[in-house]
Amino acid sequence: MIQKLIKADKKTFLLAFVIVFIVLSLGLLAATMILQSEANREQRVKADISERSLIETERYFITYKINRLASDLEFVYDTMLQHYVSEDNYEHLEELWLAYSNSRKVYDQIRFLDASGNEVIRVDYTPEGAFIMPKDQLQNKKSRYYFKHTIELSQNQLYISTLDLNMERGAIELPINPVIRFAQPYFDANGLKQGIIILNYSANDMLSQIASVATGSEGEVYLLNSDSFWLYHSRASYNEWTFSFNPDSTVKFSNYYPKEWAMISAGGTGTMTTDSGYFTYATIPYNTISQLDSKSMQLTSEPDYWYVVGFIPNTLENNKYPSSNIFDLAISALMQYFPLYFLVLFISLVLAGFITINRTKSKEIKYFSQYDRMTNSYNRNAGIDKLSDLYRSLSKSNCAASLCFIDVNGLKEVNDTLGHETGDELLITVSKIIRSCIRANDFLVRLGGDEFLIVFQGIEAEVAEDVWARIVEEFNKINNYENRRYLISVSHGIETLSCNVNELLDNVLHQADAKMYDEKRRIKANLQIIRS
Repeated sequence: MIQKLIKADKKTFLLAFVIVFIVLSLGLLAATMILQSEANREQRVKADISERSLIETERYFITYKINRLASDLEFVYDTMLQHYVSEDNYEHLEELWLAYSNSRKVYDQIRFLDASGNEVIRVDYTPEGAFIMPKDQLQNKKSRYYFKHTIELSQNQLYISTLDLNMERGAIELPINPVIRFAQPYFDANGLKQGIIILNYSANDMLSQIASVATGSEGEVYLLNSDSFWLYHSRASYNEWTFSFNPDSTVKFSNYYPKEWAMISAGGTGTMTTDSGYFTYATIPYNTISQLDSKSMQLTSEPDYWYVVGFIPNTLENNKYPSSNIFDLAISALMQYFPLYFLVLFISLVLAGFITINRTKSKEIKYFSQYDRMTNSYNRNAGIDKLSDLYRSLSKSNCAASLCFIDVNGLKEVNDTLGHETGDELLITVSKIIRSCIRANDFLVRLGGDEFLIVFQGIEAEVAEDVWARIVEEFNKINNYENRRYLISVSHGIETLSCNVNELLDNVLHQADAKMYDEKRRIKANLQIIRS
């Protein structure tokens, strides 16, 4: 019934909401367009300062990170010198590397490969901790580029590989694992080259910190290699590492922005504004990035350059460089202050709700004073008043009316055995079926507890009995097909309401009640409400 009341005032609610929302939205749009127009004058200067600072921070961080990592290899090499016993005994060395891996937490692998490329010692690190790779799972890496390069180095030379994806048993490791390899040939006490020591640095450590800094950008941040492939893309990670899966991939910065790449690849640092947007860039000479602590150590690496690029697209989507066109300014203001429209929406809903509530409040009060909330039938007071009005309106020419006094059998047993929620379900089901079978001008009254009264207008008791038979048939359908834990059983007694003014209404109700109890006594003799 409450839903019907709300539905009846739905048009009022919608109309009030639309009017209030449009008025408030237009006011908000005008105010935000003024604010946006003023902010646009300062936007380019702020963006330039911010992006320059961010790109320089990224460049400095990468340089500092690689520099620190190169010195770790010297430490691991020293442990090999001090604890290498023989080719058959690496146990103590493995334990040292295991502890070091757990301490640093950034090296996926710490390995010693013999001169033939065979893995002799391998310590792998996972989020669960470091572990020593079993002997039967060690691999031969003689065909890998980093082994070929390092095994040819002299005693005081160190190799840093390019940043690429790790491979296991000839295939790219999935999920992808970006790594930089720091490698050095190992010479024993007699000066004989025994193999190489290699650290696989998990570049996700560095890339995640690059991503953290990139969150401060007003646009997008990239890390590109010398071929303009994306090593990192702050907005579209699916563009990263395409060259690892397909060396001929066309998904590269230079194909999207050829003019801009020509300037960026020339080296140095700088900014530019093109038709595409605003670019800030810095070059990192990868092959000279590390400054080793040991002056006697010579660094070698693949010739490579990295480029850190900041990019703010020249589109309204980013809301950084809007045009002076009033339409574009309106769109930009809408996007910039879009969350405020949720507040306008909320206020509009509240105001429309207040308008609607004022109209429905009196109806709801009237409803709750007349209806039983659980069964949606008239309550006792309202039902008796309605019945009294009907009784007084009856004339001798139209004196047809019948009263059906009913009682739900076994309600107490259902409540005690199955719980009050099930008992409520029983009452709701009974009232719902009755209301679906009677006519619109008939009405149902809940007298209290398990007792109801049906008032049939314009029909005698004989016709009312036919209606009751249809109601009982519906009860039986539920009992036969719905497999509820209880049976629906209702006793009834019908009495015709006479127009004799000398007959009190209470007497008619009493007669119907008496008939109902006679039926109830007969039914209860063999009645089992709870299914066994």
